[in-house]
Amino acid sequence: MTARAWPYAVSRGAASGYQAIVLPGFLADAEQAYVLEYASRQETSEPGVVTVRDVVGAIEEPMSLAYRVVEVRADRYGLGGTDPLEDHAGRAIRAFEGLVLRLPAERVPSIGLTAADLEAVTAVTAPAFRKLWEAGSRIEPEASAALSVGGSTGENPLSLRISEPYVVPGTSAKRRPAPPRRRPAAERAPARPERTRPAAERPPARPGRTRLTVAGASVCVLAGLLAWFLLKPTQPTEKATVHSFCSDLSSGDISGAYQLFSPAYQDTTSQQTFENRLLGSANRGNCTSPRITADQATMSVQRPDGTTRNVTLDLGQEAGQWQITSMNVSP
Repeated sequence: MTARAWPYAVSRGAASGYQAIVLPGFLADAEQAYVLEYASRQETSEPGVVTVRDVVGAIEEPMSLAYRVVEVRADRYGLGGTDPLEDHAGRAIRAFEGLVLRLPAERVPSIGLTAADLEAVTAVTAPAFRKLWEAGSRIEPEASAALSVGGSTGENPLSLRISEPYVVPGTSAKRRPAPPRRRPAAERAPARPERTRPAAERPPARPGRTRLTVAGASVCVLAGLLAWFLLKPTQPTEKATVHSFCSDLSSGDISGAYQLFSPAYQDTTSQQTFENRLLGSANRGNCTSPRITADQATMSVQRPDGTTRNVTLDLGQEAGQWQITSMNVSP
């Protein structure tokens, strides 16, 4: 089978942090580029593996990502030469390239995605990456058009790995049910003519009933507004950023935790230095007793060997997103 999918890419420049550089127009219009930035994480270091995950809460319909992580080389994006690209701190530049599908993740393997489908993504996103690299700072992401993908039986299928869904902070992990299908007008029963009584036979309107009707309507309107406020997708808060930081440490996704830091921090502190300072020789840690204020979070991080470190995180907003701007670690 074939499906419609929208190319997207998340990457960084030599002096700027990770950002979405290409995304579907419907996410750009909803100002939800950050969803792709938070949902795209390196789940495995195995080359050629494509990560598939649901994204819950971004749009009403089901939505999933199918992406791979590549180390950026100059010739891949038409920048000349064959060397891997690095930032100003000497760290390798990675790109998260993939497809946004309006399908549940469990259905993606049945599409029959091929290497050619993902190579088409590179062709679409290469101009945007060259623009990012030459700008030296963040750029406005470009909207992508839908492609027809899958349906090929002549190539070996890609190695797909379905990962845990990404839930937009402020929304439920359970997908909202689709609205009931409305039957075409030709299938609906004809409306019954309204039976009316002559004016002389109608009882006079009762003021009490009218007031109750108005009050009931007002309650329904308020309830609807409250439900919309509670269910609408919201941008990540400082608490969501700290929660993601602790979740990544617990699962061993050190790269994901490091990506939550600001570009300025990443420019001065490599991922290896960050990991050694926080975890020593361990590859994971558990947060305990986190306390979060508007611009700071304190917690204890327990290492697998039983040792504990006290951690203070400073928080700040950049481009509408909460990021960690500095970290202090003490015994």
